[in-house]
Amino acid sequence: MLFLVSFGASTAGARGKAPVKCPPGRSHLVAADAQAQVFVAPKTPRLPEYPGFFGCVYGRGKSYLLGIPLEGGSPTGSGGSAMFTLGGPVVAFEESVSTNLEPESRYENEIVVRNLRNGRYLHRLPTGTPMTPPKNGDVGVGPATDIVVKSDGAVAWIVDVGKGGVSRAPAVYEVHAVDRTGSRVLASGPEIGPSSLALAGSTLYWTQGGKPMSAVLS
Repeated sequence: MLFLVSFGASTAGARGKAPVKCPPGRSHLVAADAQAQVFVAPKTPRLPEYPGFFGCVYGRGKSYLLGIPLEGGSPTGSGGSAMFTLGGPVVAFEESVSTNLEPESRYENEIVVRNLRNGRYLHRLPTGTPMTPPKNGDVGVGPATDIVVKSDGAVAWIVDVGKGGVSRAPAVYEVHAVDRTGSRVLASGPEIGPSSLALAGSTLYWTQGGKPMSAVLS
């Protein structure tokens, strides 16, 4: 569901006025680039049920609710949004949910990509596809460890395969990419640097076995 929150009057068509800034006062900045920001808004009389993560494009009076901070400690499970990254007006992040209800636990790990100019969802993707379909309805193959995104919505991420919120040794990672050519796994193995993704134009970089690797993110 898309939530739309207005934090000021639109400046479209206004002349001689400074653009509406985002985020509003007393907010905590999470990510920013030359075109947009992601921030945590505090609880207010209008939004008593939050804090929550919001994203906005500079010069516009609209901010979009992206999710809530990760919550844990409950005996029945946890969930929330994390790992926000920007590519111009486009934001990518991970949404995760884990439940510990009998007879078996279940987890969901998804990569979400949205356009902050209009709030539109560009992608909602599982972090990977398991070899065998899960019997308990798990989504994804584990939590993301790094994410990058382009301004056209092309996205890449590294996932800790099979972790699912539970310690696992040794870790095995996969590098995934989704762009105009489709969805693919670029690399797999325990020697992938879990936080080594970098993006320069349309070239995606990561490290594997201590060596730089690359692919085109078109």
